[in-house]
Amino acid sequence: MKQYDKGYLDGQLDSAENELEILERIKNDSIEGWHENSILITRIKDTEAFLNKHAR
Repeated sequence: MKQYDKGYLDGQLDSAENELEILERIKNDSIEGWHENSILITRIKDTEAFLNKHAR
């Protein structure tokens, strides 16, 4: 992997970690009963899968 590509991926992973933290806080602070197919839960799962794929 080229240095540029690695740096770009690292930036995406950092952004995904921040996004996951924000989404988790929204979920936890909400009084909404989130179902498994809701956009919030789906985005959390997708972000977690992306991070896990790249060992973060």
